[in-house]
Amino acid sequence: MPMLRVNRARQTGLLAGLLLLVAQSTWALSHELSSPDGRVKLQINQQQDLTYQLTVDNQLVVKPSAIAMAFTDGVRFDGRAMLVDSRRTSYKAVVTPEVAVRSSKIPEQYNQLTLSFKPGFSLTFRAYNQGIAYRFEGHLSDNATLLNEDSNFNFAAGTFAFFPFEKNFRTATQPTFTPLPSKSIDGDELGSLPALFVAQGINLLITESDLQDYPGMWLKGRGDGSLYGVHPRNLNEAGQLTEEIATITRKRSYPWRIIGVARNDAELLDIQLPYLLAEPSRLKDSSWIKPGKIAWDWYNENNLKGVDFRAGINTATYKYYADFAAQFGIESILIDDGWSTHEDVMTLLPGIDVPDIVDYAKSKGVSVQLWVPWSGLDKQMDQAMALYKRWGITGLKVDFMNSDSQSMVNFYWRTAEMAAKHELMINFHGSYKPAGLHRTYPNVLTREGVKGLENHKWSDAITPTHNLHLPFIRMIAGPMDYTPGAMANAHRKNFNAVFSRPMSLGTRAHQVAMFVLYESPLQMLADTPSSYQAEPAIPEFIAAIPTVWDDYRVLHASIGEYLVMARRKGDKWYIGAMTNEQPRSFILELDFVDSGRYQMNSLADGINADKHAEDFRLDSQLVEKGQRIKIELAGGGGWTGILTPD
Repeated sequence: MPMLRVNRARQTGLLAGLLLLVAQSTWALSHELSSPDGRVKLQINQQQDLTYQLTVDNQLVVKPSAIAMAFTDGVRFDGRAMLVDSRRTSYKAVVTPEVAVRSSKIPEQYNQLTLSFKPGFSLTFRAYNQGIAYRFEGHLSDNATLLNEDSNFNFAAGTFAFFPFEKNFRTATQPTFTPLPSKSIDGDELGSLPALFVAQGINLLITESDLQDYPGMWLKGRGDGSLYGVHPRNLNEAGQLTEEIATITRKRSYPWRIIGVARNDAELLDIQLPYLLAEPSRLKDSSWIKPGKIAWDWYNENNLKGVDFRAGINTATYKYYADFAAQFGIESILIDDGWSTHEDVMTLLPGIDVPDIVDYAKSKGVSVQLWVPWSGLDKQMDQAMALYKRWGITGLKVDFMNSDSQSMVNFYWRTAEMAAKHELMINFHGSYKPAGLHRTYPNVLTREGVKGLENHKWSDAITPTHNLHLPFIRMIAGPMDYTPGAMANAHRKNFNAVFSRPMSLGTRAHQVAMFVLYESPLQMLADTPSSYQAEPAIPEFIAAIPTVWDDYRVLHASIGEYLVMARRKGDKWYIGAMTNEQPRSFILELDFVDSGRYQMNSLADGINADKHAEDFRLDSQLVEKGQRIKIELAGGGGWTGILTPD
């Protein structure tokens, strides 16, 4: 009998231990993570799948959505793995960008959860007040081929999208943003990033950051409101597409998947997660990086008038550009396509002497940047960049990549690193959206990846409405080289797409306001010097606007409709306002400026701008803190004010 009591005691202990183990196991299958302000909440569950769901202000906006990675050797990072550890941390700091795109200080605060699994991977989630992000990290020390990554976004019913439709992965990533219900997007359609969704009245912006040695993520839908990530495939040696998306070492971090959160349209401009989640700068010295404005030749096809030389891609033309830049205080000029062949980017074509142009421009206090095609540059990158540096070139516009496959993403990183070695700034065109590279290599000042002004040469798709999608969607990913500054302006009824003498849709004041509202540390002046010199008030006004900023305030905002925003540089404030095709008026409450009086110089739509889009007026008045100012914008119009302490 004593023996029986012992066995029963052992059985009771074993049962209690088993129940405890089950309880611990059940507890380990679910984790919660909240933002510092408690308003953004993640729930992570592990069953057959690893899933997350997102709640904002107690509204479920993303229902349980599976995430995983699968390799060709059968290894999977998914919910069937064994959880071996979970760690929670919190972080609070202030980041100081080396190139202050939106602000010179960026507060960073988040709560983090890292789950570690066998076999050899971890999954990290971060919750910010402005959104959430997650990334996988591999710990297996071998090389592998990635077959697929599952990234799902199972939005709440009724979600609405501003979707960037693309035809295929081979693209310069210049979409318009189509408003439609998310359930209208199916697997036959493809979209690039960033993309914006509105679920339960909450703005959700999907993008990625720290994209290294990995293909970019794109989106497709299932026709039920849910979306999932897809990737461009690798090419084999014959140039054919394979089934795999990447060949990698498994001991690495993978890109951050980001869902930015904004309760209203103005809050979208507070999302700086793509920058914060990128790898910090690798440069020991960035003092040679010089943001500024640059006069551009390609948009206007060098249509000069009133000169005594034959305008074109030649030495005389670019010396004239240097004179123009010096006259108005524009820091640089760009020599675009045509100075060399695309195959040989180290040999000048007849009629143009780049070193002579550089020396002449330097004598005027103007620097020179150079356009190059990626294919010619990649053949002899180190030698070519060394040559450009000897010529005195300060930056390169690298073009025509039209892909974010793994190999092309690696080209971007290789180019940024080599350019930093030779102290050259970079502007990528024919490019995918920003995904963190501009933080790691701050010499990458800007990039295209935007349906910008040049499309007016062949299309009427660049409407004022499109221009007011960009600040809320594309610009949140990072700087965009829209190339503003058109001097020929028209409304829809008298607009024509003319390749060699282009005009823009919207007013002249609409174009000028872009220099305040659009973020690009290298900001183009797209039109011809002759057009600017005919109305010198325009280049004088634009030249007074900085390209990097200390602080900002969003005053009025509605996606695709209007944006009024104030930016500060030093002790001056700059206010930009744009509207879509609808005329509007706004009240500016100057409660954000310091005490005292300011001289406010403004450029506004003229009284006849609703009929003649080029009509503008200049005003000047004294204003002070707390003052209320009414501004009027024509349809497709704009307004810009520069406030200087009096």
